[in-house]
Amino acid sequence: MKRILSALILLYLVLISFESYAYNGEVIKFKMSDSKIYPGTARSVTVYVPEQYDGTEPACLWVSVSGGSFIFDIFDRLIADGDVPVIIGVFVAPGQIRDAQNNVVRYNRSNELDRMDGRYAEFLETEVLPAVCSHKTKDGRPIKISSRATDRAIYGSSSGGICAFNAAWQRPDLFSRVYTACGTFVSFRGGDQYSALVRKCEPRPIRVFLQDNDKDTWNPLFGSWFEYNELMLSALQFAGYEVDYSWDEGGHSSKNAHKIMADVVRWLFKGWPELPKKGQSQSKTVASIFAQGQEWRCIADNIASGALLHPYSEEKVVLQSGRSKEFISTDGTRTKAKGKIRLTDPYTALYPGGTHTAKRVEGSNWVWDYINTPDGKLSHGQQFYYLYADAGQILYDSAGYLYVASAVGIQVCDQNGRVRTIISLPGGAVDTIAFAGNYLFAVSRGKLYVRKLLRSGTHNGLPKSEKQG
Repeated sequence: MKRILSALILLYLVLISFESYAYNGEVIKFKMSDSKIYPGTARSVTVYVPEQYDGTEPACLWVSVSGGSFIFDIFDRLIADGDVPVIIGVFVAPGQIRDAQNNVVRYNRSNELDRMDGRYAEFLETEVLPAVCSHKTKDGRPIKISSRATDRAIYGSSSGGICAFNAAWQRPDLFSRVYTACGTFVSFRGGDQYSALVRKCEPRPIRVFLQDNDKDTWNPLFGSWFEYNELMLSALQFAGYEVDYSWDEGGHSSKNAHKIMADVVRWLFKGWPELPKKGQSQSKTVASIFAQGQEWRCIADNIASGALLHPYSEEKVVLQSGRSKEFISTDGTRTKAKGKIRLTDPYTALYPGGTHTAKRVEGSNWVWDYINTPDGKLSHGQQFYYLYADAGQILYDSAGYLYVASAVGIQVCDQNGRVRTIISLPGGAVDTIAFAGNYLFAVSRGKLYVRKLLRSGTHNGLPKSEKQG
């Protein structure tokens, strides 16, 4: 009798298991092996198309960067109940490189997922999603995915967790909703810096859910996963993000993340199609730079690669593309520049009042500072301004703060050489910058943006010293 009862219980559990993973949509699987961003890698991509998708309008998007986590049944229920919009799921496996005998000679997972740059987001944007949209369902429905950030969510576990956050944080124009589970915000490839970076940056319009387990430490050499996730929560709250979390019991496992998946997806998409709100950072530096209600405005696109901005007046800057020069005003008006125009050295900046000179060193995350002597020479040069990414164009504002164009945005250093805040743009990396009065111009991903700040690029004498504080 006991054996029969046990068998019935086992059968019941099996049936429940099968029922919980039954789904009504269609699954499309394909391989990718022609990546330009990750040369030589091959990977599998799985696409889930819900039955409610009719192929006429672009659907919302859920990207899983951990390869697995096939939550088709959860999508089915949430869409059918009207809790979330129609969502197409894209599940991307990490890349591998194999030799002629099919042996793996390089695992690319950590290199793809643990990095802190915008490379993986670009991979999704330019390679994965176009490949997905080249497919059709069995009944001929074309795959159409919305390009709006508010319609897009991204999820990952472990290294996929930091990757999901990084993709949205670097490219808030691509993703606005993030679920990170057991994220590796540790010292793999600089992820331990994220809690500091988040505090220093103006918040992006993204909503974040963090999940981790109290004994989450895969390798003590890199620190405690759980402690770094707690630091991330604190940083996100300080910076004004819309953030929620679940701390559970257990080790390095996505089991608990899956248990709450349906609730997290509902929370991420609450208020849709409205974009998640940008919060108010508690940073005093952020408050002293950003004017309320003033956001970046795109005033031109198709800006040539290698173009440089130069300050010119209170109302306009000079855009230099090769030998071509034109004036651009704050409202986007462009006029050809005639005659000789004196252009500044974009990689050297004179401190307000003329006491210092800053110089960029190409390929370095340091900017040198020199003292200007009465006879016009530079003396006492030191590596002074420490940055999170290599320095590009540099300039000062009237308060003596150094602005540096870089791959992580516009890094703003105080008088003592420390990054106080990072001004982010929709496209992430910033190529060139210039002030026109208190309007800051910047080029990012071929687009020219302008934003009104509380600070000015006009230098009227030596600014008040911050001393050594």
